[in-house]
Amino acid sequence: MKSVLILFCVTLIISLSSCNDDCAEGDKAVPASFFIEITDATSGENVFQNNTYTAQQVIVQDTNELIVPTRFIENVNVIQIFPAVSNSSRNIIVVKLNNPNTSQTNEISISYDVASIPEECFTTYKIENILFPNHVSEFAESYYIVKL
Repeated sequence: MKSVLILFCVTLIISLSSCNDDCAEGDKAVPASFFIEITDATSGENVFQNNTYTAQQVIVQDTNELIVPTRFIENVNVIQIFPAVSNSSRNIIVVKLNNPNTSQTNEISISYDVASIPEECFTTYKIENILFPNHVSEFAESYYIVKL
């Protein structure tokens, strides 16, 4: 009788403490991001290909001047931006370009919204309504082309 009670307790504890088997431990959402290419409005050249700026001369910040994570993709000279997803709308970040050798600087304001998609194991976030209010831009293939 005692062994049956112990077996029952062990089974109860295991069933209450087990997690959902459909969610693998490594499963997690891909970080929300978008890509931009920055071009010269006159020549149409990518500002990194024509050496107006280098990848090290780019800083992306939010309105509190906190650094926004980015990744520069060299083979296509575009910037992948990973903005915050805590607010669903009216988010603003600024891409700051500064070439100290030529004293050339530019700033690109970007506004965006965030959509959340709850899934079984995690929530996926998607960046939407991306606008460049002070610059001409277009969406081509899978990235935004912003003209300086």
